[in-house]
Amino acid sequence: MSNLPLFDPSAQPTAEITRLYEHLELFSEGEPPQHSLFILGRPTLAEHDPLQAPREQLLIVDPPQDITARFRLDGDVAVLHTGEVPATALPQVQTQAGGVAHIRVGAHFLDIYSQQHGNIVYLPTLGILCGGGFGSDVLVPCVGPTSDGSEELETLRLLAQLVKGQNFQMYIPHIGGLSQDRVAVMQRLAADVAYLHELRRVLSGLAERGESEEVLETIAATLLPQHRQSALSADRHERNMKQIYDAYHNGSALGRAV
Repeated sequence: MSNLPLFDPSAQPTAEITRLYEHLELFSEGEPPQHSLFILGRPTLAEHDPLQAPREQLLIVDPPQDITARFRLDGDVAVLHTGEVPATALPQVQTQAGGVAHIRVGAHFLDIYSQQHGNIVYLPTLGILCGGGFGSDVLVPCVGPTSDGSEELETLRLLAQLVKGQNFQMYIPHIGGLSQDRVAVMQRLAADVAYLHELRRVLSGLAERGESEEVLETIAATLLPQHRQSALSADRHERNMKQIYDAYHNGSALGRAV
């Protein structure tokens, strides 16, 4: 039975709650599935202040946008996003790009690796890795605003190191299938790397020649991997192309101006 008080599970036929460990549950919904990790912390007797009512802690990684309408959230609640941060009424965990935070929620320890445009969340004791917009089996990786793809390649290198670690047990992308197969996850990450390298190779040349957006639209389909052809993936791919092209184009223009 779930520890999370969902208002009406029957109203969400594609939604599923999976208890991974005690006080650690995964909420998945949609097709392809979108995942939210709920980490519950309950004060122990030693930590409990007898003069105050005990308050539970809850950290939600990549919460659904309508979470406050669908869940009853008690105690101290905070959210953490692995990618773009939407507007929310809930407190956000504050991170700093390039930093690593080590926090504890109840019995669970988390390592948060903060990138320029997102976060990687790793539970080292359990070997559970939340890779955000990387390592999906159905979507191309996300490229952040103003990035030429190099930051994302660094993130993928970090993810590969964590997956190769001794304790790896499960990979959770924000959108896509879960995997407990280390080799399969490494193949996903390698596919992301190959995709970004190809975009950078092609778009750097187009930006150097000052090609128009019409040219980008013409070649877009040829750069989208065959196994990631969904409408959602294609939309992300188009944004990636524009962002990388603009990063190279603006960099080239700045270089010529100097």
